[in-house]
Amino acid sequence: MSLVWHESMSVGIEEIDSDHQHLISIINEFITTAKENSGVVDQATLKNILDKLKKYTAEHFAREEEMQKKVQYLGLEDNQRQHAILTKTLYEFIDNFFGGRLGNQAEATDKINAFLRRWLVDHIVKTDMKMRGNMSAP
Repeated sequence: MSLVWHESMSVGIEEIDSDHQHLISIINEFITTAKENSGVVDQATLKNILDKLKKYTAEHFAREEEMQKKVQYLGLEDNQRQHAILTKTLYEFIDNFFGGRLGNQAEATDKINAFLRRWLVDHIVKTDMKMRGNMSAP
């Protein structure tokens, strides 16, 4: 089942909400590909999707932090720490997949699906929702 953007996920900043929607679309690309291929995503396709996710995540985190610096957001340092943790977790998970430590292709696909859903929702709910109403210029 695909991830669906809900207004309750909005942090109230159009650019960041748009980024989150794009991240959801990348994860949904993975989910759709798995569904169309009996629950298995081949390594080449998965690598392409995960590379897109890594690239866009880095762009999103940089954009978000730059916006926070401009308005002197009080949670910037905590957000930077959370971004570092999330990035490390994502890269480790990807390394475990390509290192064959997530089981066979079907098991790995299931684990990646669950991980990506949890990873993105945790990012939005635990880190970015703190910005809601707290990003106005000083």
